[in-house]
Amino acid sequence: MAFEHNSSKPVLHEMTPATISSGLVPNHPPLILFVPPSRTDWDLLLQPLFDELLNPPPCVDFPTPEVIAPSAEVVT
Repeated sequence: MAFEHNSSKPVLHEMTPATISSGLVPNHPPLILFVPPSRTDWDLLLQPLFDELLNPPPCVDFPTPEVIAPSAEVVT
């Protein structure tokens, strides 16, 4: 399939995506493929969060400090 260069239409190489690289570091694919976490991994990670959500720690009520009201009595 040949494309003619027309000023109103881009040529084939202008339409194909390309990776931009500075040329300083080679762009190699990773040697180890990504392996998603297993169900056990997720359970170990999130179990403490669910435990706290479903069984919240008891609330600690601090005693209210006693307030002494000012006296309206005037000493002469």
